[in-house]
Amino acid sequence: MKYQSILCAAAAALVLGSQAARAEGEEKKEKEHGKGGSAGLLEKFDTNKDGELSKDELAGMPEKRRNHLLEKYDTNKDGALSKDEIAAIKDDHKEGGKREKKEEKKEEKK
Repeated sequence: MKYQSILCAAAAALVLGSQAARAEGEEKKEKEHGKGGSAGLLEKFDTNKDGELSKDELAGMPEKRRNHLLEKYDTNKDGALSKDEIAAIKDDHKEGGKREKKEEKKEEKK
């Protein structure tokens, strides 16, 4: 009986510990990359709070992420993200990235 209690307590500790580690990992990812979607981008990088991301504001983000966003969403190729372009990011994130995943699969098939 004592042995079963110890096993149950150990199992409970493992479950709780893994959940805490998972939450901590998600929190760390959010801190490193900002909140998902355009709200997180604007919150972190839109220093003048105009709802757009200028070239100077985009320069503050990691190069790989900046290049990806500009390549995918900068439709007028001016090196900045307008409100409409940021709305497209928001739409993609509302869909859970489904559109992006479909595009990646199409590219893989080519």
